[in-house]
Amino acid sequence: MNDKRKQLGRYHIEAELGRGAMGVVYQAHDPMLERTVALKTIALDEAAHDREEYQARFFQEAKAVARLNHPAVITIYDFGEEDALAYMAMELLSGRELSAHLAEAAPPIREAVAIAEQVAEGLAFAHDGGVIHRDIKPGNIMLLPRGRVKIMDFGIARLRLSDVATQVGTRLGTPRYMSPEQVGGGALDHRTDIFSLGIVLYEMLTGTRLFHGEDLTHVMHSVATFEPPPPSRINPQVTPLLDLVVRRALEKKPADRYASAWEMVDDLRHCLQELPPVSATPPDDAERKLGESAPEEGAADKTVLLKPPSDGTLTVRRLNAQADTQSRLARLALSRRFDSAEGLGRLQTPAPRDRQALARAPRPPGLLRRLRHDHDLAWLTLTIGAVTLLAAALALS
Repeated sequence: MNDKRKQLGRYHIEAELGRGAMGVVYQAHDPMLERTVALKTIALDEAAHDREEYQARFFQEAKAVARLNHPAVITIYDFGEEDALAYMAMELLSGRELSAHLAEAAPPIREAVAIAEQVAEGLAFAHDGGVIHRDIKPGNIMLLPRGRVKIMDFGIARLRLSDVATQVGTRLGTPRYMSPEQVGGGALDHRTDIFSLGIVLYEMLTGTRLFHGEDLTHVMHSVATFEPPPPSRINPQVTPLLDLVVRRALEKKPADRYASAWEMVDDLRHCLQELPPVSATPPDDAERKLGESAPEEGAADKTVLLKPPSDGTLTVRRLNAQADTQSRLARLALSRRFDSAEGLGRLQTPAPRDRQALARAPRPPGLLRRLRHDHDLAWLTLTIGAVTLLAAALALS
């Protein structure tokens, strides 16, 4: 590949942004639409005997991804081929890769779940459009300002799928983020992305690498056989529900995982409801800080200047704090207001009696219970009974 290339298609190359096993990414200018883009290139002449197949796959996938329009999916503007180079023009992102973020420190639990929820929603949208990513890993997740997330490299991982046996480490990304069926060279569907996202979520929650080994063979064996401990054993702040989400996403058999990424999105949103806000402060601490940083006399907010009266009645500020606490408690999920650890444990390892109860068909409600809860049916029954008694009385008279 010519490193001094200045033009590709209609795009004027301005700088090189990165270089990988599959090609080079440039910053380029589109003179037609007057915008700066990221130009990803892939050499098609590395395996001339398969060039037509690679080219067809690349453009077929590029067309499918270009039709996707979702906030969590990178936008593709254009694609083409020139001088044995296939290229994609996509939006130029200003952010930071999740891999760089994890290299410094694991994010807070709420931030990790929020990232996974956005990625899962983007994948679900792509799966509905018939597109499978096949290379979900921290290096393909971009963190943007204001907590937004973008999934990158859609359509790239699928290009050299036939090279799994010999190029699994270089052509399809890092093996430790692959699913068991992917490292085994089996047929893939959308559930391979769910497994890969489960790995990313596990590593964000624990700050540790999930699958590793001395060489590629050991890593692939670990992916196929190793059963990881629940994240809560490494990070006690992880909730039981979050443990279940990770466990279901990391099931070795695709049939045991989430049937769709939308199901994972729903569970991750329930996890977010259980987690306290990042800026949440206990009422007493919040009140103390308000008192320490009270504004000068004459400021607009008079409530923070109130002091406890001598008779011990509550101040307006404390009443507001209590009302806010009650409102926040009312919005919490049931699992935050009640201890559900025992119930979750029975769901994970049900006893024989639990299995029988779960397998038994529910009994239909009896007539008395239906009359008690269905007022319309109760009035109808009383009316029929009264008419029947009246008719019987008239018949006997």
